[in-house]
Amino acid sequence: MFIVVKYGNNESLLCNPTCAVVNLLKSIKRRAGYANSNILLDLSDETGLVKELDTHKFDYATKHLVSHGTYILVMKEPVAVDSTDARAPSPPEQRFTYTPLLEKFAELFPQYTVHVQEVDKKKTRKSANKSPSPAGRMGLKSRKGVVKTSTTARRR
Repeated sequence: MFIVVKYGNNESLLCNPTCAVVNLLKSIKRRAGYANSNILLDLSDETGLVKELDTHKFDYATKHLVSHGTYILVMKEPVAVDSTDARAPSPPEQRFTYTPLLEKFAELFPQYTVHVQEVDKKKTRKSANKSPSPAGRMGLKSRKGVVKTSTTARRR
């Protein structure tokens, strides 16, 4: 299994993603010439979807990358958030901007636009009339005809 990472003046790196994400990113950073810098690197696919690999540091990279795929090296920079806004949710989510490190990426990949996959946060509401226990599914009557109340159990 391998992937191709494009960067610079249409340079390519052939990488084996059968390792932890942290090791893959460290190897790419060193081989692309960014080893002595403090920049954060990530990969995006040919459409511009950023993989956000640094959030999955200890997963195998094969879980997030497709074999024989081509990826573009991107620089990840944190965006300064104004924390003086009283209406802002606490804690504020850290946002990033992504800059492709491939020169003339628009010519090589015409459909390329940098974007991050949005994760929908689903709000679940528990219904007040449903019990989380399996016993609650049977209702108030048990099989033997015992009716349970909140304080005592009585027979009919």
